[in-house]
Amino acid sequence: MKKNININLFGTLYNIDEDAYNLLENYLNSMQRYFNRQEGGEEIADDIEHRVAELLWKKREAGMTAVDINVVKEIIDTIGSAEDIAGDNNKAENAFASYNKRESGKQDGTFKEDFKQFAKEAERFTRDTYDRGREHVRSHRYYRCADDKVLGGVCSGLATYFEAGSPLIWRLGAIALTLLGFGLPPIIYIVMWLITPAALTPEDRLRQQGRDVTPNNLAEQVKCDSEPVVVQNENKGCLKAILITIAICCVLPLIFIFVIWGRIIFDLFSF
Repeated sequence: MKKNININLFGTLYNIDEDAYNLLENYLNSMQRYFNRQEGGEEIADDIEHRVAELLWKKREAGMTAVDINVVKEIIDTIGSAEDIAGDNNKAENAFASYNKRESGKQDGTFKEDFKQFAKEAERFTRDTYDRGREHVRSHRYYRCADDKVLGGVCSGLATYFEAGSPLIWRLGAIALTLLGFGLPPIIYIVMWLITPAALTPEDRLRQQGRDVTPNNLAEQVKCDSEPVVVQNENKGCLKAILITIAICCVLPLIFIFVIWGRIIFDLFSF
């Protein structure tokens, strides 16, 4: 039974059996020993290792799942021995030109392969994100939190629905958007407060968390609801005052505008 080894060549993992690994290691070590004695030999030895990685990558793209000794022998025959490379500069350039062109973006074939690989990864990421989002929307239902609220429980409901961050982060975000001059957050908040029901029953809280409404989950939720609520934010009163102040500051100009326009319209139709 042969032992398999995982090796990492320039960021790519390969599964290689022990005999092939020993042969490849001896080949690369011999190249390093030979060229390190020459001026600029370290770069040549490094280029040889890059060339090995490129040939392995091409075979992997062609469907190779594991590296055996025959694959390593084929790569060695393709690159050649140290004496062959040192005695023929043109052969050395041909052996390493593909890698150098790939690094500089001048080899169209390799660039196309890299772009196709990137496109596949991007497509898979988009598909997985879409599937997770669709499953989240299917399993979760948005409610306002009745037991963790400053005004209407909209922000705490959003934090629970999206399972992202604490309610305090959402509240501070709403305050920041309002202070930056965006007048829509208070209006959106009020609309969501009016049209969104609060999670008042254990069933509602289970749906809000994306959990199935089963007897076991219901019993667990009832038990959780019966436990005393620990107040996590001691500054709720201050935060509530800030939100109310901002809401008043946003609503008063709107009321003033409506009064002015109402007066103008009344004067126009009074003649």
